[in-house]
This record gives sequence, structure tokens and C-alpha cells, in this order.
Amino acid sequence: MSPAARSTSDPAERSAAGPLERSAPDPEGPSAAVPPSHAALALAAGAAPRYGDAASALLADLVAFRTVAAPPVPNVELPEFRRLKAYLARRAGELRLDYEDHGAAVVIGLGSAAERLGLLTHADVQPADPARWGSDPFRLDTLTEPARLVGRGVEDDKASIATALYAMRALADGGPLRRRRVELIVSMTEESDWTPFREFLRGWHPPSLNIALDGEYPVVTAEKGTGAVLLTLRDEARPVAGAGREGPAIVALRGGAFRTQIPAEAEAVIEEAGPDLGPALEAARDPSWEVRFDFEADGAGGPGGGRLRVLAHGLAAHSSMPQEGRNAITHLAALLGTRTWRAGPAARMIRLINDLVGTGYHAERFGDLAHAHDFMGPLTLAMTTLDASPDGSLTAGLNVRRPVGRSGAAVEAAIRAALEGWRARNPGARLDASIRIGEPYHVASAPHVPVLLGVFRHFTGNADAAPIAVGGGTQARLLPNGVNFGPSMPGAVYTGHSDHEFMTVEQFRLNLTMCTAALAELAV
Repeated sequence: MSPAARSTSDPAERSAAGPLERSAPDPEGPSAAVPPSHAALALAAGAAPRYGDAASALLADLVAFRTVAAPPVPNVELPEFRRLKAYLARRAGELRLDYEDHGAAVVIGLGSAAERLGLLTHADVQPADPARWGSDPFRLDTLTEPARLVGRGVEDDKASIATALYAMRALADGGPLRRRRVELIVSMTEESDWTPFREFLRGWHPPSLNIALDGEYPVVTAEKGTGAVLLTLRDEARPVAGAGREGPAIVALRGGAFRTQIPAEAEAVIEEAGPDLGPALEAARDPSWEVRFDFEADGAGGPGGGRLRVLAHGLAAHSSMPQEGRNAITHLAALLGTRTWRAGPAARMIRLINDLVGTGYHAERFGDLAHAHDFMGPLTLAMTTLDASPDGSLTAGLNVRRPVGRSGAAVEAAIRAALEGWRARNPGARLDASIRIGEPYHVASAPHVPVLLGVFRHFTGNADAAPIAVGGGTQARLLPNGVNFGPSMPGAVYTGHSDHEFMTVEQFRLNLTMCTAALAELAV
């Protein structure tokens, strides 16, 4: 799932959003399911017993590659990505699969039929701060939490590479592929800039049917459009440490790690705090908030002086499902909004966050931006980053995910109107905005959707499973008839992009089984 921060991409992240975002069946899409054949079930039944342990070992190897973007160097030029490609080439040969390196993606194939079926995954991952993990995030942990596979990229998206490779190997056990050649496409740039992947597709003819393993079950046929809004506040009268006793001043304000993660931490530094400010703020905390605050006071400077550092500890989550996290930035702003502060960019930023964002995630306060679609659900708006520049300005990063129903131009106009209204209510505020709005994606029908639904219904017992919409998007939208089939189960908390990313062993093996069954139905 890719972040919304790159202006050169039309990125997207997928969502395992809550009930409002993900559980409604598609009234326009296919809902009929084709039960899997006895032959497909027989082939799938042997996949996990025969290859489950080998797939787990392969996953451990994949997690160890720190395939994190490091701009401005292209991913494919980074040593870790080169090492990963060499590893995949070697493993493909061992599994008797063919291999092609196309730069921004590698293609691992099985069979020689004229028709082709694509499986889409990605090998790049989001950053991981070891200090926020229980163990090294780039070492698969199978012991600390029994029955779980823990590590960066497990759910997004390296487990999918492992299960796809061994599903292809299991498929080969059944004999030649008569209907379609299977091609596993491993993108190197899904989590960052999509431009290289688009360039790859311009020079490579993709299969006519494609299944991404980067989303959710049962089958994802619609993805919200992902956008980014950057709000920068500047003020020549910003507070400076020791600038006189004019009342408390927020002299530092920051939070968040990257723009596709609900921030788990945020902090503010307050000068001229006095001894009573910390206890007063602690008393002002809303007891319904599931966010913890620490107050670190330095009382030097007398009764009216001293410094107070306020730390907010929330819960990280993917920004496409903000309700599954606890936003440290917005809750810190809500707490600080209970007081009056000396004028400056930080004080204005607190006001802006509370006025336009609040602690909700459906743009309830952002003018008339909020809207919803019957199938795709509501627009979501999440503040994910808050950074300071050397000139004293502050920039807030907002992650926007919109359904169909309004044009991108109308959504941008609503954002600009809300910002203009805030400027009018706050004379003297120097607010600059950068806005990029992505397009939603909806596959009205695709010939392989009934097959995928049939596989999911059979192995889960969910007889009502139907196509769903999610809060973000994947590179499936760039391929013909691109839909997502897993790897995450509906109703389960999605852990990708979080500081505790994992997949259960049971789910990992079930994904291998269902992927094998789907391939058997579509390719054999």
C-alpha cells in the first residue's frame, strides 16, 4: 500500500477499514460465486501440508531485506533491493519457475499457455523504528507470540510473495497449465513513487486478468482515491525560548512518522510553563480518550518559568483505517486547545487542527468536505504528520481518501473553501496549502471475481461473501481487471504500517491454500 506523499505518483493504500468503510456488498458488481471444482480442492488441500513450512522460511528471508525507500535514490538502485532481486531469482530457479527482471518489477512465471493470469505483490515496505517494536522488525519473530509471524512487511506484502510462490509450486505439481500461464509480478515501488511501475507497464504487456494479494478478502473491487494535503503555517512573531514572561508559549510541536500511518506519538514543548501547568493539563484530559499523556517538567527559572514537555502516546494504524488507531497528534491538539497560548505558529496550528480536523476521521469539521457513497463508504481525513522547519514554520500532513460521488475538482474546491474560511476567521495567519486528490477505482465486473468468491466462501464458510470496497488502493488499479484477493480477513485488525505488524500462522497457511485453489480454477 503506497503513501500519499509523493507528488509524482497517483498512490494508494488499501484499507481494512471498519464497518462503515468495508462491509457493504457492491450493489453494482457481481455477487454470484462459482464453487471450486473437486480437482482444484484436491490440489489446494496438499499445498499447506507440503509447502507451509517452506513458505514460512521464505518469508523469514524476505523480511530480513530492509527494502525501504531512501529518496532521492531510486529503489532499484539501492543495494538492499538488488540483493532481494538476486534472492528471488535464485529461489525462482529452485522452484523451477522462470524469472525476468524489469527494473521496477520482477516477473516470475509458470507455464507457457498463450493466455496469462497475473498475481500482483510488492517487495518494498514502510520504515520501522526498532525502538517501537518488541524485537528487530526486520527479523521474523515466530517465538515471542505463539501462532503469530511478526515483522515489517509480513502483512504488507512479503507474506503474499511467499504464499504466491509456493501456490505456483503446488500448481505445478498438478501437471501442465492448460488454460493460463501464471505470472507473479513483484513491484519494487508500491510504497513510494508509482512512476517507475507505470513506466514498466508501458513497456510490458500485462495479463488480461490480474489478482493483487495486497488487500482484503473476499474480493476488493473498489478502492478509494488517496490524496495528500500539506498545510504550512508561518508567523514572524513565533515564540522563542526565554522571550519574556508573556504567558506560556508552545515553542516546539511535532508528531507522526510517515503520511500513511496514524501517528502513535506526538509532543509539544512549552516555555514559561510554571509549576501548575502540567497538573492543569492532566486534569483537562477527556477520560474517554484512549491516549496516554506524559508530562516532563523542568522547574528551573522560578514560579513563572520552567519548561514542560508534553508527550502523547496513541496507537499506530494504517491511515486508510484511522478508526483502528488512536491519533496522538489530534488528541494532543485537543488537550492543548483547552488553554490559551502566546501567539505563534504552534498556537495557530493547535487552533487549526481543532477547528478543521478534531479527533474524528470523517472530515466532520472541514467545511462541507464530508460525503459518502453507498458502497464505497465515507471520505476519511486523517492528520498523520506534523513537522517543523528551520525557519520556524510548521507543516501538517493530512491523508485524504475519497469515494466516488464527487469529482476530484469538487473535493479540492471544498478543501480550499474550508481553508479560506479559516484564514478569514484567523486574520494574520500565514497559511499555505498544497493539495493533491487521487481518483477512486471501481471494477464494475471482472470474469474471475465469481471464481474468487467461490473459493473464499468454500474455505471460510461465509455463504454471503460478496465484493467489497476499501479505504485506499493498490497497484491493482493499474492492471486490466485488477482486483484484490486477500491477504487480510474482513473484520480482523489490519497491522500493516503499524509498529506491530503480524499475520497469524493459521491465516498464512489459509492464504496459501486459497491462493492455490484460485490458481487451479483459473489456470489449470
